[in-house]
Amino acid sequence: MRTGELNKHSINLKDLQIGYRTPLKNNEAVFGPVNAEIQPAEMIGIIGRNGIGKSTLLRTIAGLQPQLKGEIFINGIANNKIKVKEMARMVSFVSTEPVHVQQIRVNELVAMGRFPHTGWLGKLSPADKRAIHEAMEQTGVNHLMYKPVHELSDGERQKVMIARALAQDTPVIILDEPTAFLDLPARYEILSILNDLTFNNDKTILFSTHDLSIALDVADRL
Repeated sequence: MRTGELNKHSINLKDLQIGYRTPLKNNEAVFGPVNAEIQPAEMIGIIGRNGIGKSTLLRTIAGLQPQLKGEIFINGIANNKIKVKEMARMVSFVSTEPVHVQQIRVNELVAMGRFPHTGWLGKLSPADKRAIHEAMEQTGVNHLMYKPVHELSDGERQKVMIARALAQDTPVIILDEPTAFLDLPARYEILSILNDLTFNNDKTILFSTHDLSIALDVADRL
């Protein structure tokens, strides 16, 4: 933890049970209850074996699927009281799933992160364009801005997705396996970028990973 209000949690989980709701309304619990308090500008690594529910936990916190029981508070507000667009201004999510898009360039993909801040026409203001430029600069993808996304390497694509999340300008960034499918140098580079975001941008970062040794180097807590 670097900076931030120590008496205010970015994320607070109370007796959280996660899993899936089935059509027959028989809930399939993955695990819980979970209790955790995450401070502003803290970098948290989520470690666990395959199938234990790391992705389900992160997706639930991000508001992409409902919890089965318990409560999630984002900046002191219960998640079921937060509207979709407002949640998009509070939490950004980077999935482990590869992006399959054609005929879209890097700067256009990063610009999609500004959707919670633009009007219904999606027109970019000077402030939006500045945020996009700064996000690409901080993640080191400025030189790729006009390159088609489908021509990027796995490491380049992951940095672009982090840039999109950064352009979204949320206090919390959640990443599901951000170093999956990357070679060792690229893994260190990605987690170093995330570490810099907590230190320089006061972002609260949650990420899942299998890279225990790297996570020990960069995370505040596991």
